[in-house]
Amino acid sequence: MLDNGLCVLFQPNAGTSTVAVCALAEVRASRESRLTAGIRQLLARVAGAPGLWPEAAGSRQPALQVQTAVSRDYVELLVQCLPPDFPAALQLVRRQLFEPQLTREKLEAARAETVRAIKVSRQLPVALALSKTVGGLYPRQPGAWSVNGSIAAMSAITLEQAQRFQRDHFRPNATVLSISGDLPAAQVEAQVRSCFDDLLPGKTAPGREPFSPHPTIEAPRRLIMRGVDSSVIVLAGRAPTLADPDYPAAAVLSALLGSGMGSRLFQALRAERSLAYTVQAALTPSQVCSHAYVLATCSFANLPATQAAIERQLADIIEQGVSEAELARARQFVITSFMLNMQRNRDLAHYVGVFYASGGPEGLETYQRFAARIEKVSAGQVQELCAQIFAGPAIIIVEGSRQPRIGHSPKNRLN
Repeated sequence: MLDNGLCVLFQPNAGTSTVAVCALAEVRASRESRLTAGIRQLLARVAGAPGLWPEAAGSRQPALQVQTAVSRDYVELLVQCLPPDFPAALQLVRRQLFEPQLTREKLEAARAETVRAIKVSRQLPVALALSKTVGGLYPRQPGAWSVNGSIAAMSAITLEQAQRFQRDHFRPNATVLSISGDLPAAQVEAQVRSCFDDLLPGKTAPGREPFSPHPTIEAPRRLIMRGVDSSVIVLAGRAPTLADPDYPAAAVLSALLGSGMGSRLFQALRAERSLAYTVQAALTPSQVCSHAYVLATCSFANLPATQAAIERQLADIIEQGVSEAELARARQFVITSFMLNMQRNRDLAHYVGVFYASGGPEGLETYQRFAARIEKVSAGQVQELCAQIFAGPAIIIVEGSRQPRIGHSPKNRLN
């Protein structure tokens, strides 16, 4: 931890030819408002398009790969490089996150790209259903809006607002810098200090999110999307964060429900009855609007049977529990997926940073002891978590219709 609050995590990875530097600015979606929703996405797009690195006199051009991503918890800037270019990668992170030259031209390019992404997602049944899910679970919670924001917000955000938001929220004491590669720890520390030590911290670091009361969910929310062949049903509930002791059980429950051909939903909706085209289950253990969901795509005619089959599986777990055999399969699936994701520097840097940024010291401990904690998950814990998350879920249904869109408009009719 530097004096200015920058948290630095380093994971040595011997024998690799690259270095990954992952900067996670803990600028949460709750720091936006409905009028500025998506401003973090705009700034991330600008940060991910730095242009050519300026050549220093007498030196070669650094080889840098730059990517950005945004979640409700953070804005991520990931830079991959060769070991000799590690100092240049750190300088790029500093420049793009803390000292950006945010111009009107760059902002307009990012705005156009974000608007295109919003329009595309509104034409996809699954993306549309998931975009409405969090708002159904957290109807009064700041940050429950789409990470991309809305077209209305995109048209209203000014250059001055973006510059002020960047200056106020992208600070070293709200940033986790996670590094993985074949470098000596002493070298990493020295170069990080040299690059970031003189940055000034912000007023406050991120604290715990104040959650709104759990809503009373009375009936499914239905939307009609014309001009598409498939329908979508999502059942979702609030879920543990990475800092919660129940997170491992929630991860196992998600795998048990919808990961792989042996999962509950695959067997009930695909193998036994051919009701659904696709099934999935996911867990998003966020500080802002943490949730889990199960999802199926199917024909419009199969929507009632698909919903009934999903609800039957959830009720069976809540009332009867799970078998040791399917519990063992789900635990192994989670552990194997985690280990396979830990094979590259970019993934190591990303996941170490995410577990700490979203879960703090408790989250980092979960990462370090991940396999052991998953192995300890019991059938009773999975049953209890299923009841907590899915006993009264929010239900989002997108009814696909082959009828052409009214007036051949590119917009869908949403009710």
